[in-house]
Amino acid sequence: MGLDRVLPACGVVFAAAAALAACSGDDARAPGAVSQGDGAAGVSTMDGDGAAPFVADTGAPGVPARDGAAPASDAPPSDASGLGSGDSVAVDGAADNAQEGGATPCALSSGLLFCDDFEEATTSALPSPWSTSIIGSGTVTVDDMTPAHSGTRSVHVSDADADYDTLLLFHDTAVLPAPAGWFYLRAFVRLGAAMSAGHNSFVLADLASSPGQGNDLRLGEDDQMLMYTVMGDAHGALSNANYYSDGMLPGVQLAPGVWTCLEVLLDSKSPEIDVWVGGAEVPDLHHTDFPVDDYDRLQFGFEKYAGPAMDIWYDDIAIGTERIGCN
Repeated sequence: MGLDRVLPACGVVFAAAAALAACSGDDARAPGAVSQGDGAAGVSTMDGDGAAPFVADTGAPGVPARDGAAPASDAPPSDASGLGSGDSVAVDGAADNAQEGGATPCALSSGLLFCDDFEEATTSALPSPWSTSIIGSGTVTVDDMTPAHSGTRSVHVSDADADYDTLLLFHDTAVLPAPAGWFYLRAFVRLGAAMSAGHNSFVLADLASSPGQGNDLRLGEDDQMLMYTVMGDAHGALSNANYYSDGMLPGVQLAPGVWTCLEVLLDSKSPEIDVWVGGAEVPDLHHTDFPVDDYDRLQFGFEKYAGPAMDIWYDDIAIGTERIGCN
């Protein structure tokens, strides 16, 4: 898919300076989840120009277990990896797209079900299985002018008129619902402006048979921090759960103008929801008491409820049954 090498960048504003983390997929529950550099054992890379977005053969017998030894990783120890409440610290994740040595963002790591770097997309058409969901005058286009996270192309969601619904939509029955009953989502996100106090969604997960209903999940912004809701407003989590009792200190913020690695675990069996930003877990967004469906429909973009409009870019979107990581 036109992939060679990528230098990961962590663009994130978060609480607690000790939590500065490299973009790596540290997760003790998912053995072998992190793609190492080119030539690493057990890792092959995709660089066939003209290839379609990678979709794994999900017909292989067996389902990888999420419990197990920690994968090899250069992430910081667990006591320094949590993001959340406290003083906000800006991390200028320089969106340096210099093609230096390292793994590709769509390397064939264990458990990978799907990955797209959009390098084979044209500026006039999105590749299958992507489509769009737009209410209003927003646009979803392939962008080869703004620096991408990897390569030269990303997807640009523009909601300049602050319309309700401008989304890139993924629905592929060969990938989701995940045969394991859970999946990890990894996407690199670049915000065009600082997060606002209004409640808006950047990533949505629901069922194709009943979109926007059931235990639909919406991950986005509220009170100028990362948050999500499940089943409308029935369940919600701020990245600083103590926001209303600790002087309204901000939680995790995605810094504008730089690429940030965003990872999400959605497990309908446990159930469990977990979120990582820049390779570090956000403890206040980790819940095992919220209901989770076997989601088969994902959307990326800007679903507006309040506040100003937003331009957002997405790149190197991946889905897997094990933690994919940011390398």
